[in-house]
Amino acid sequence: MSVGELETLVLRPVEEWYGVIVDIPCNLIKPDLENLRQEFDEADLLDLGKNIELVGQLDEITVFPIMIGESGWAGFFDLHDGERRWRAAQLLKFPSLRAKIVPRPSPQELMVKKVSRVLQTRSLSPETKLAGLKKALSDLGILEEPSQWDSFRDRLGGGPEWPQLVRVLQLQPRVRAMFEDGLLNFTIAQAIGRVGKEQQDQLAEYAVVNKINGRFLSTQMVPYLIEHPEASPAQAFEHTRVGGWQQFTRSPYKKGESPPTQEQVERFLEACVVWERAWETVVIEGLVHAIGDNPQYIFRLKDASRRIQERAVALADRMDSSSQELSQPVQVLPPVVDLIE
Repeated sequence: MSVGELETLVLRPVEEWYGVIVDIPCNLIKPDLENLRQEFDEADLLDLGKNIELVGQLDEITVFPIMIGESGWAGFFDLHDGERRWRAAQLLKFPSLRAKIVPRPSPQELMVKKVSRVLQTRSLSPETKLAGLKKALSDLGILEEPSQWDSFRDRLGGGPEWPQLVRVLQLQPRVRAMFEDGLLNFTIAQAIGRVGKEQQDQLAEYAVVNKINGRFLSTQMVPYLIEHPEASPAQAFEHTRVGGWQQFTRSPYKKGESPPTQEQVERFLEACVVWERAWETVVIEGLVHAIGDNPQYIFRLKDASRRIQERAVALADRMDSSSQELSQPVQVLPPVVDLIE
């Protein structure tokens, strides 16, 4: 349908609007004031708008009709999905956007959709995702019942960052307040969440006072404190800063005994998150341009990217192949695309 046909559509009962795709004037669309996502880069929106201008709007936005009572239309639509496209249209002064009209879901269903979208958007900060998850758990009435959180993980679109987000939400009150006040960044906060609650206050205080690097705290001090719960943060720092302590630690499992499947999966997913963060540093934050004139850096990063890509493709193929025997060796495929050119 075109903009002109919107005038015909509104003469029909509202129940007949649902599922219809129609061009709607941008000035009739109201943004979601309770959108969990508040981070929008204007340069990115301008690029998106110019792309829409050149190739057209590839995907329609979705909107709800704003109602007066049960059957009267108020003359406007609430934006449900597509705020980036709507904001880009505002910047470039597009007269209309193609939109699909859908019925407004229940408040809880709407909340779940919003949170799922936030948790599944990789470009958003962990802080934004954490705020969304906290609101969802509060609206569900289970914020103070952590034992129930995992039962909503799939419905809320938890993703690989779920364990880190949950750790921060479960921090001791004083540590969580330090995070919310900006004294601790997300990397340090979620790492502190791995140690026992009785250690968290002291470790957070030590990290802030001594300006401990997030990577060092998460990869050295926290593993040491898990291995030696009786140690103080100062002792953990002194024993780990010289390096080498991990080669003398003992596994909690007996010889020939493997960690539980869940623990192995969580370790793998956490490693994937580390890789995603590293990728964001190189590509999204522009490091790839900073090293563009250094052949040695380019070679090392391309070589590492190829190795990761080969293994990722092999893993995906193995999991997609339901008929393949688990005993067969994994076939490592050649890389499809270079991550760094």
